[in-house]
Amino acid sequence: MKKWPEGFERSTQGDLIIAADGGLNHCKAWNIKPHVIVGDMDSVDPLMLTAYENQGAEIIRYPSQKNKTDLELAVQAAADRDVQEVVILGALGERWDMTMANLLILTAPLFIDMNVRVLDNGLEVICLLGHTIRMLEGQPGNTMSLLPIAGPAVGVTLKGFEYPLVKKTLPMGTTRGISNIFKREITEIEIESGVLLVVIDRK
Repeated sequence: MKKWPEGFERSTQGDLIIAADGGLNHCKAWNIKPHVIVGDMDSVDPLMLTAYENQGAEIIRYPSQKNKTDLELAVQAAADRDVQEVVILGALGERWDMTMANLLILTAPLFIDMNVRVLDNGLEVICLLGHTIRMLEGQPGNTMSLLPIAGPAVGVTLKGFEYPLVKKTLPMGTTRGISNIFKREITEIEIESGVLLVVIDRK
């Protein structure tokens, strides 16, 4: 069972909690009550599902043969409710295909304006798409890696890191952006165009 992410506020008061199928098991372990449960329910104990439904949870059930993963459907449910910020917990697992698919959800144009991020075991993953300036929080010594996808990331500028960049192009497949180091608590990254996954390791 996934541990609650270190450094992430445990209080969920005022938040909309959406469980993506088997994510309901994490909700039970973390003692948080979901408002919405989405998926084909193939990874959920029917008795537990019924118990949460009786407590007022909304159930959005899909057939097992579908064109989207349960997580994508859950993020879609958040978008349908005009949610502006989404934090995904428990998305990095043993299946590499599912883990990669979960991370690539961050790049979907439909979700890019929602400020979607993945938190898991001291890691935070976000996506920068197009011209973007983002402030990043960390501690000196934390690491940060840049992964260009869908072609080159153009005009990458880093401030507050051990290895700064000024308007550099990072081709897709390069490892130049791996394992940079925070020099201060608040840093800055800018990208002029392209798609860039940013992985912050706070462990």
